[in-house]
Amino acid sequence: MATQTTTELQTFEPATSQSGATLRKNYESPSEVQVWPAGPTASEPATTAVLLSKSRAGLVIAQVGGLSFFSSFCNGVVVVALPAMQSTLGLDENLLVWPSASYFLTAGSCLLLAGSVADVVGNKRVNLVGSFFSAIFAMACGLARTGGELIAFRALQGVTYAIITPSSVSIISNNVEEGRPRNMGFACMGFAQPLGFCFGLILGGVFTDTVGWRPAFHLAAAASGALFLGSIWTLPRDMRLEAGPSIWKRLSMEIDCVGVVLATMGLPMLSYVLA
Repeated sequence: MATQTTTELQTFEPATSQSGATLRKNYESPSEVQVWPAGPTASEPATTAVLLSKSRAGLVIAQVGGLSFFSSFCNGVVVVALPAMQSTLGLDENLLVWPSASYFLTAGSCLLLAGSVADVVGNKRVNLVGSFFSAIFAMACGLARTGGELIAFRALQGVTYAIITPSSVSIISNNVEEGRPRNMGFACMGFAQPLGFCFGLILGGVFTDTVGWRPAFHLAAAASGALFLGSIWTLPRDMRLEAGPSIWKRLSMEIDCVGVVLATMGLPMLSYVLA
């Protein structure tokens, strides 16, 4: 009797393959098989990132580190050249903090939105857009005619920094070999910010005392533009899905628009109340 029960249990036990593509049912005949088409599961990504060679990875790290360097470089220039900016642009004393504060306010507010868009659109595309407008708005800061224009362009510079940073981190995480190369990439990207700020303080003071503070922004704009042109070839290509909805449809479906808007607007509103 026990042997007969064991045999029946083995007969009715379904068997599945390791890939989950075949489902076998043994109700009447062991040869009755139903096959389901295999496809990507939730635990299997549709595409896999390609690791870069050491030389190519070094160029990528230099590119993303350079963008962080010159973003912080402009911050150092603003700090050391603020008295000259006040006299040149007629900046009110109650607005002296805003050329620096507007940058950090918009940079912190837009990080979540920029990271979400980069996940959908692609890291290279988002990084290219950020580096291009980083050069544009750095040049605009050097050409500002009033204090209000300088504050507005500095706020837009913060937006470009928020666009660049999440995509840069994702590029290093996905395309640079794990271990020492990836650690060096994150270390270089992080060290570029205080190093750029220090160079901004030094060179900003030299420019202000000699030719004026505007050429310091022009230098940052030229360097950012060169990095943008180099990144067109340097950055790894975005992996494309073989089939799926359009980018605009994915943006509306995969991004929590209400949550992103609340998070983006919450920090500026809180800062305004506290200020």
